[in-house]
Amino acid sequence: MYKQHLINNIEKEINICRRLYTKIPTDGMNYAPGEGVRSILELLQYLSIAGTFMPDYWLNKNETDFGAFYGLKIATSKTMPHEQFSTVMDEQIIIIKSLFSQISEDDLLHKEVTYPWSGEKAPLGEAIIATSIKWLAAYKLQLFLYIKLSGNKQLATADAWALTDLSL
Repeated sequence: MYKQHLINNIEKEINICRRLYTKIPTDGMNYAPGEGVRSILELLQYLSIAGTFMPDYWLNKNETDFGAFYGLKIATSKTMPHEQFSTVMDEQIIIIKSLFSQISEDDLLHKEVTYPWSGEKAPLGEAIIATSIKWLAAYKLQLFLYIKLSGNKQLATADAWALTDLSL
């Protein structure tokens, strides 16, 4: 049950991101609210890996140098043109379901993983909440705000939290 709840939350965040993508003004891809701040395109590129790269690391690449693993993921994401965003986000859903097929409910509660940036340990389920789910939610909200700031004033709070367009 817990496993399905995590998958459902990741999938919902991804689907809301996909919907928000359709609300970006046509000339808004390079919008950034200030110098030295990610643009909308850069947010999309980061979102294209945010849901999967930590579970992938913990389940498949744990013996790999995290810096090299992360560097490759980031470099690859930066080559994604915005037109591929929806497809790449759909692929993340497939990847996360595949990753979750490798683990049990017990793994989520008892398998210990290490945050590579701090050395702290946590149960796998908690770590997925602290990374994949929180990162998707946080960067989704940043994307929502950037879209509003770049000119789409019709977006409402519900657009950040619910699938207000049921066709997605």
